[in-house]
This record gives sequence, C-alpha cells and structure tokens, in this order.
Amino acid sequence: MKTIILGALLLATLPAQAQSMKTITKNGMTVQWKILGDSLQMSLHAPTPGWVAVGFNTSDQLQGTHLIMGHVVGKQVHIEDRYIRRPGDHALITSLGGSDALYDKHGTETDVGTTLHFKLPLRTCDDYHIDLQPSKSYYLLMAYSREDDFEHHSMMRTSIKIIL
Repeated sequence: MKTIILGALLLATLPAQAQSMKTITKNGMTVQWKILGDSLQMSLHAPTPGWVAVGFNTSDQLQGTHLIMGHVVGKQVHIEDRYIRRPGDHALITSLGGSDALYDKHGTETDVGTTLHFKLPLRTCDDYHIDLQPSKSYYLLMAYSREDDFEHHSMMRTSIKIIL
C-alpha cells in the first residue's frame, strides 16, 4: 500500500515533460499528445508514405476545423497550419489572415510510414485556431493519404472525441 501511495505522489509531482503522452490509434493511424506548459506537443504516425493530418473542432463537423497537415518529401518536412472552410475546401491559415502557430516541426518517412512531430500553443489569437484547454473534450480529426499532394483525397479519415 505504501508503494502505491508513494508511486502516485511521485507521478503527481513529475513535470509535464516527464509524464507520458496520451495515445489514440484508429484505422492504422496513431496520434500522441501531451501538454507542456502553454503548448501541446503532438506526434502523428500513418502506415503509408504521403500526407498525414489531424484537426481540432468543438463540434463533429469538418467546417471550422483547425487542420494540421504535413508530409515528408526526400529530406524536406512540410507541416502546415490550415483551416477547413467547408468540406473539400481547406486553406493555409496565413492566406486567410491568421498566423502560423506551429513550431518545433520535424518528421520522417520510412518503409513503415510517415511520422510527424510538432508543437502548437494552447491559445492563439485569431479566428482560425481552436483555443485548447486541458481536461476539455474536442473532436480530433485523423486522416492520411498515400500521396504527398495536400489536394489528394484521404484514404483514411475519421473523427473521435478526446479529452486533452
């Protein structure tokens, strides 16, 4: 009993960086995240080469989703901050007058798939990002394609309700 209490106290006192990431795996795609201070650290993995994407919304709709989409071409990693205006119509947030909030972007593509890593602030002051709060629920869009072209349709897309 002392061991369980001591373990629980130790876990509660660890900084956010030392606590484990939350993980969702669905239809071959894995999304991991954890809150680090005022940012969200994310990792995405899809079992194919091509683009990988996640999105956040407060409703189970495509319209209004803050979309993060990326791919690896050669050694170049491209991860973009996008916004879904309506199904089939997503644009760079910077082209809509907002700011690119993503940072610490990197990734790899191997014979087992594409993996992307990035961080984003929990709060961003524009109309195209969803302000994220710990312990609050959101709809997480998960998608990937065999193609690198962001206009190419997804081969897998799903949405799941999560709690940050």
